[in-house]
Amino acid sequence: MTERIELTIEGRRYVAVPEETYRALTGEPAYKDALVVARAQIAADLRAARQVAGLSQAELAKRMGKSQPMVARAEAGETRVGERYVKAVLKACGLPMDWVAP
Repeated sequence: MTERIELTIEGRRYVAVPEETYRALTGEPAYKDALVVARAQIAADLRAARQVAGLSQAELAKRMGKSQPMVARAEAGETRVGERYVKAVLKACGLPMDWVAP
């Protein structure tokens, strides 16, 4: 039998189980590779910058002298991007270099 804790908060019943049990039940991996997490966050931030600027991927690509598929891959986290690429996106979007995604 799996260890669990039952509790009621504001009339709703909850069951707390050890994290490894939760992950086994949901199929989530026991850990996530830090590189995968970082790449996904950078991709989300790049997409947010473009959206805040009101640009399509094609418009951003044109401003940067890149291809639209390259921008799409960067925003999907499918390609490695460096500091230079991130700075180019911010510049093309008219955002300050210290911009932080909402």
